[in-house]
Amino acid sequence: MPESISNKNSFLDRTKYIGFLVLLYLYIYNPPFAFFPLLPLEIMTIPAVIYITIYSRWGKLFSNFKNELFVLLAIILFCFFRELGQPESVFFRANVFLLLQSIILPYYIITLYAHLKGRFNLIKETILLGIIAAFFTLILIISPGLDDIIRYTVLRTNEFSEFITFRSFGLSEGLTFAYGTAQGLIFALTLYYSKYNPRYLWFLPIILVSILFNARIGFVPVIFSLVYFVIIKFNVRFILIFFGVGFLLYFLVFQTDLFSEYAKTLEWAFDFFTQSSDFLTGNKSGSDGNTFDTLFGEMAVLPRDLGSWIIGTGENIFVSKSANSDIGYLIQLNYGGLTYLFILFSLIGVMMWRLRFLAKEYLWLILLFLFTIVLTNVKGIFIGIIPSFRLIMLIYCYLIIQYRNFDKEGDKQFNLIKFSGRS
Repeated sequence: MPESISNKNSFLDRTKYIGFLVLLYLYIYNPPFAFFPLLPLEIMTIPAVIYITIYSRWGKLFSNFKNELFVLLAIILFCFFRELGQPESVFFRANVFLLLQSIILPYYIITLYAHLKGRFNLIKETILLGIIAAFFTLILIISPGLDDIIRYTVLRTNEFSEFITFRSFGLSEGLTFAYGTAQGLIFALTLYYSKYNPRYLWFLPIILVSILFNARIGFVPVIFSLVYFVIIKFNVRFILIFFGVGFLLYFLVFQTDLFSEYAKTLEWAFDFFTQSSDFLTGNKSGSDGNTFDTLFGEMAVLPRDLGSWIIGTGENIFVSKSANSDIGYLIQLNYGGLTYLFILFSLIGVMMWRLRFLAKEYLWLILLFLFTIVLTNVKGIFIGIIPSFRLIMLIYCYLIIQYRNFDKEGDKQFNLIKFSGRS
């Protein structure tokens, strides 16, 4: 092959790969650009549906995910009947998008990736994009002028975003909740794969910064991964990593001038650990306001009668003017009762049941997903159209498709590391 043709093909392949990474970033983080009337994911859905239809892949998609699709359709049908007669959609429309974003779009992305890279690892690409997102956050923190441009020109703003300008740094939706938990999951994946590629270690402090300055709920998967690998597994290498990352983060945050202007943000972020300790021990640190007291005190809005406990009221108490709450479980309970909660978590049950086919070595991944979903749903609606749940669904769909492909080919040595370990 002539050298000019080879260079042309190489350039085309790199261009396709960069284009795919942009697509993947938009899928996970879905930044709400001010200059587009629609969100990137809403635009992305159109070519995904067209692609799957033209190439007759609906049958294969259904074959791979019939159980998940059945539960998601049950969620949508419940919302449809729950909201009959109501002037506007509460969760029906959101759950239609949930089906599209948790199964249809991941399948489309994984199919494109298979054509682009063949047998490689999509998880490595998600880690790469999580690191890029963390660098976006770091750049915006240390460049207030650029942050103002992004905050007020590139992204959509509202009254709430103006209220929390001391945090929410990044190019993503859900900066004060779902972005942080997505970055927490990226931290856990990065920590795990650092066993096979030590270069990942250098990025752990940057990922932690992206959590610290946005949503401290993102520490949930971070804490799980540290406890699991450092304490339960008692891995000496991970213990050394833990102290190394801790030292680097301490040096970066407290021994440099990079974050000198963000004392309020850092105080808010690290107060998460004080409040968590107070909540678990029953002690009081002396602070005037405790997030846990608020969540389980004034925000503990329960259904008022038996019917509401069973099928809910159809109301979104998150925006209620009288008794409101941002506790995910209570929002879901008041909306659709125990019936709605049961159907929602049936989806998680199906997912965890299917992931049991992975080797025992990857029990940590199943527990990471389950731990994050169950605990984070306290702070807000986690099972929804948000970055962290999309990240979980992307990895989930990828693993299921890979496993089924190996099973069909008679290869019983399914190994996550085969696709994700060394570069």
